[in-house]
Amino acid sequence: MAYEFRKRIQFRAGFFVREVLNGTVEPLVMLFVYTALYGSAAAAAGEGVGTEPVSLGGWTYPEIIQYVAGLVVVRKLIFHSRALDLATEIFEGRVTKYLVMPFRFFVLHQGRFLQFTLLQLAVAALVWCIGYAAAPAYWLVPVSVAATLQAGVLVLMGSYCCFLIFFILNALAFWLDVVWSLLVMAWFVIGFSGGALVPVSQMPAAFYGVLSLGFPYWMITAPIELLMGRLGTGDFLLGAGLVAGQLVALDLLRRWVWRRGLARYVGAGM
Repeated sequence: MAYEFRKRIQFRAGFFVREVLNGTVEPLVMLFVYTALYGSAAAAAGEGVGTEPVSLGGWTYPEIIQYVAGLVVVRKLIFHSRALDLATEIFEGRVTKYLVMPFRFFVLHQGRFLQFTLLQLAVAALVWCIGYAAAPAYWLVPVSVAATLQAGVLVLMGSYCCFLIFFILNALAFWLDVVWSLLVMAWFVIGFSGGALVPVSQMPAAFYGVLSLGFPYWMITAPIELLMGRLGTGDFLLGAGLVAGQLVALDLLRRWVWRRGLARYVGAGM
């Protein structure tokens, strides 16, 4: 009885850490960093009553607070690599049992993406409500329903791109045994280039010009800017087109990698 109780507590604690706290630590750390940066800039500029608020890279401190709040919610919706265990199944030779089913193997993983998204939509809504109740003056409130829908579309499209990338990297287990290291490095690149630490639009113009072409920017920074009213419908349409093209390219790569991997799969553990 005590053992079952401990298992339940461990499961619930693990769920809370994975699904609720996941993606909140880095934004909170950056909030402290930004507070120090803007405080130093304000002191150097002699900011006081009647003066313009300090702006760093086109962002004022209240806007950065809203960005961090948006980041906490948006990151809940982004698919993460821990939701897939394809590499483990390949290493242990357990893929064979799926190959005899009357539907494509990839459909099972698409089901995981759908399950993850539905769960995280509920978690993100809960986090937003808690944040708004705790700090309504600082929390990010969408400028309109249209902006909310546009931001949601971009986040979900970008999340599916992440899902495809993580599937491809997991499938590299047919050839490599360093898949988990690649997954960690991939998320670091995606997170940084998308604005998980610093808004892409706050970076130097040269970086912004390059990173704004990739789906990570349209998955993290752009949706938050849409919610804040810094971007509009025209930007959304541009971003949706760019991300759609990258999504198709990633799906074609996923199909190719999977077929090549199966061609050398022996089903007895790699």
